[in-house]
Order: sequence, then structure tokens, then C-alpha cells
Amino acid sequence: MTSMNSVLRFFLTVVLAAVLIVVIYLVVAVLVDGYFGGNIYPNEAEPGTWSAPDSWSEWRDIAVVALGILVAIAGVLACILLAVLIGVALSVRRAVNQKVVPLLDSTRDLVDEVRGTAEFVGESAVTPIIRVYSVVSGIRKGLDSLGSLGGRFRGGS
Repeated sequence: MTSMNSVLRFFLTVVLAAVLIVVIYLVVAVLVDGYFGGNIYPNEAEPGTWSAPDSWSEWRDIAVVALGILVAIAGVLACILLAVLIGVALSVRRAVNQKVVPLLDSTRDLVDEVRGTAEFVGESAVTPIIRVYSVVSGIRKGLDSLGSLGGRFRGGS
């Protein structure tokens, strides 16, 4: 899978570099040929078909075409970005399903074990201590009651 991604990335890089080189060449050729009078852009088939813009309306038309091209490029880049975001979301989902869900399951099992251990300790160790303490407390209260009864009888004679 990794070699496929690297081949695709290399191919995409080469294609984008070629497109960028052609676009830069055409922009420079149009500017040099039309504005400066150079002859980079081959137009020998129909000489004098293009010249530098003479009015603001011609510049406006050029700007509209340039912005249209930029909007088209932005649309393509937005589609690529959307595809990348979908790929990232799928990768995150796969990672969560493979790593986080088993971790949560094991944590849930651990909590259940701790709860069971706490119940066992509560039943086998703490409950007898509480019973003994309550018996001792009851005996103490009983002895205190008996002691107070003896004081009543003595005080009454």
C-alpha cells in the first residue's frame, strides 16, 4: 500500500510540475510576444494576430480570463483537498476501530474486575469488622446502661 501511495504521489508531482511549466511558459510567451514585441510565442501562421492591450476593456477581458483560470485551479485544488480530507477521516476511523475500541474494551474489563474485587473485599473483610465493631458498641452501650441503672438505685436509697 505504501509503494502504491509513493508511485501515485510521484506521478501526481510530475504531472503538476509539467502543467506548471507549460502555464508559466505560455504566460511569459504572451507577455513577451505581445507586450514587448518579442517572438517567443510561435505565431508565424498568422502574424500580427495579437498585440498588447490598448484599452482598459482589453485589460479587463484579460483579467476576467486570468481569474477564470484561477477559479478553475482553485476548484481542482478544492476537490483534491476534499479527497485528502476524506482519506484522513477514513484513516482516523480505521485507527480508532483498530486501537481505541480494543483499549476501551480492556479498560471496561479492568473496571469490572476492580468492582468485583472491591465487592469481594467489602464482603469478606470489611463486613466482619463492621459486625464486630457494632457488637462491641452494643455491649458498651449495654454496660453504660447497666452502670447508669446502678447509680439510680444508689441515689434513691
